[in-house]
Amino acid sequence: MMKKPSLLYASPFPPMKSGISDYSVVLVKALAEAFDITLYTDDYVISEPTLDGFPVLKYGSDHVDFDAFDYRIYNMGNQPDFHSYIYEAALEHPGMVILHDFILYYLFVGYYQNQGSLYSNTYMQAGLNDFLTLKDAVRRSPVPLLAQKQMAEKLPLNRELLKSDNLFMVHSQYTYDRVLETGLVKSSQIRKINHIALLDEEEPILAKQKLFKKYRIPKDALVIAAFGYIAQTKLNRETAQAVKRLSKRVNRKICYVMVGDGNYVDDLLEDELIIKTGYTELDEFNSMVDYADIIVNLRNPSLGETSGSMLRILQKGKPCITNNGGWFSEIPDDCVCKIGLDHIEENIEKAIRHLTEDGDDRRRMSEAAQRYVEEECG
Repeated sequence: MMKKPSLLYASPFPPMKSGISDYSVVLVKALAEAFDITLYTDDYVISEPTLDGFPVLKYGSDHVDFDAFDYRIYNMGNQPDFHSYIYEAALEHPGMVILHDFILYYLFVGYYQNQGSLYSNTYMQAGLNDFLTLKDAVRRSPVPLLAQKQMAEKLPLNRELLKSDNLFMVHSQYTYDRVLETGLVKSSQIRKINHIALLDEEEPILAKQKLFKKYRIPKDALVIAAFGYIAQTKLNRETAQAVKRLSKRVNRKICYVMVGDGNYVDDLLEDELIIKTGYTELDEFNSMVDYADIIVNLRNPSLGETSGSMLRILQKGKPCITNNGGWFSEIPDDCVCKIGLDHIEENIEKAIRHLTEDGDDRRRMSEAAQRYVEEECG
């Protein structure tokens, strides 16, 4: 038997609370058929039992001979707590970067703030205009840079990585086009490859009664759900307001459940109407996708990311309300219910009403969504 080529695979893994962690569990198991894989992690113990057989090298505690591997893959997201060590390794030892986000504002700012050299590196890597924009943001507001959400659109801060000697893999035409538009990456350096399907047919679904009781979700309510980190860009606030309005106009009980972490909408939480679960383990996350009646998955602005939760939603064939923008624009219109961002609360309310009343459209949407995942992500 021929020896398999060696691969160093750098990524967050469970228990790190990241969609890329879950993505990597699936991808590593698939790649293991062709590669002899060593996992490169930050300094923690991987909690996913299906990865127990893989050797692990830890940043900060193990010596890593990057040149000893035939291939190196770096999963690059926009969260500095999870990806700073990966960013550093990719710059020093280029390989293949799976670019999960086009905009790297948070990663770049967090990494270089910890290095104590944010301003000098912004000037060197991004140029004078971005340097002045960053300085002006600090001068104008006492809010820390990582909490200034409007800055990400202004400052992608991805030039340092894009002009490195890495190859790039992206999961959307949107990100592919934007990377090439920078002029920093040649077409020979980048490939668009569809996102791998994330759900295993044999994954267990938890008992509905027990799950709903844990999170105080009314068992007789129409469940409208959102998945992932709760943030301004996900329009969770607008969805909560729309549900509050709708609850006063319909004769049935409805409930908006945000399955994720983040305190952005905590002021609107209300027993049995607006609920936040906090971070959930993957079995609970997938089970909540299964039990949701309608899912709202919006992005504005897009940071060029693909959405693991959206892929699970499509794979389950769940009726989903979304909008155009970034990767979401590439999802066929017959797979989801797309709405405009003008008069957003009103549009969300109308879409929920439509999906609850038109069973034929729901069935067509469900079939189209599952067919799309099977054909594009299998």
